[in-house]
Amino acid sequence: MPSVRPARTLLAALSIALATASAAAALPVVAIDPGHGGADSGAVGVLPPGAVTGLEPRFDAQLQPVLFEKDVNLDVANRLNAWLMARGFPTLMTRNTDNAGGDVPYTDVGTDLRARTDLANARPAEIFVSIHQNSAKTTASGTETYVKIGAPAPTQALAAAIQRSLVACLALTDRGVRERSFFVVRETTMPAVLVEGGFLSSAVDVALLAQPDFRQKMAEAIGGAVWSYAGLGDPGPICSGAVAATPPPVPKTITLARAGRALTQRAGINPRRGDLWIATVRDSAGNPMSSIPVRARLPNGKGVAATSRPDGKTLLAVPRRGGRLAVAVAMPGIAVSATAQVPARVR
Repeated sequence: MPSVRPARTLLAALSIALATASAAAALPVVAIDPGHGGADSGAVGVLPPGAVTGLEPRFDAQLQPVLFEKDVNLDVANRLNAWLMARGFPTLMTRNTDNAGGDVPYTDVGTDLRARTDLANARPAEIFVSIHQNSAKTTASGTETYVKIGAPAPTQALAAAIQRSLVACLALTDRGVRERSFFVVRETTMPAVLVEGGFLSSAVDVALLAQPDFRQKMAEAIGGAVWSYAGLGDPGPICSGAVAATPPPVPKTITLARAGRALTQRAGINPRRGDLWIATVRDSAGNPMSSIPVRARLPNGKGVAATSRPDGKTLLAVPRRGGRLAVAVAMPGIAVSATAQVPARVR
């Protein structure tokens, strides 16, 4: 009589496969929306010297290296998509390339946003997460999550879970869950949130957003929150990001000192007509900082732009005409400056 053990083994394997497929089918469809794209760069942040982003190099009109929001958003979205798919979630990306929603060339904001919500509603998705980075004219920093005005309880629960997870993983300021009538959260038919991971206008935040490990943390934080929201319990280890991302040092002070007569003459300045002044940039630990952009306003009203040397010093040739010399660190979100009184010329 033939053995029945192989048949039982096959049935067991088939049962496991069917159970796995059933569990995957029960998971919610997640629409992932990387904000901006194509001709719409979104916010722009100035990168710290020597930053390695792992993204396409971008430069502003002054040839300073910068970070485009659209690139950060797509990178985080791709990482989130990979994290969710590895755990069986069906997903939908509203764009996969440097284009507008639906991976078509950007024409205008209305068409772009409508394409994103149409894709999610047509699937239909059951969760919608729009990924953005923030910007402000102030020194604001931190993470916030948006829902539509009067959002129902399921949407509020999703937003709260994502905000908690992001704050725990990224260790940025908790700016809370907020209500706004953003198009993509207003015109979608499922629980929808818009995440603002950090401020590209903040020197601290932009230095972190430039790091691939930090962007991985952001993706895992969102993924873990979606996992918990779906009622799957503990998502397991998240936010490793491979390596803990720590904020790089930022300028804390800038001081002004008038150089001696010998240094002034060595710089080719007639001491009767002008002086050599030294502006020194230091971090919070008192260490000199190199490659920091510095702007100066001379007593004659002339503006000067320079970059600090490896010893943290910027040398300024200042005419002796009396008045105020003002210097400041020229980095977004950094309010560090100093002034000094310049003596009048000796006649």
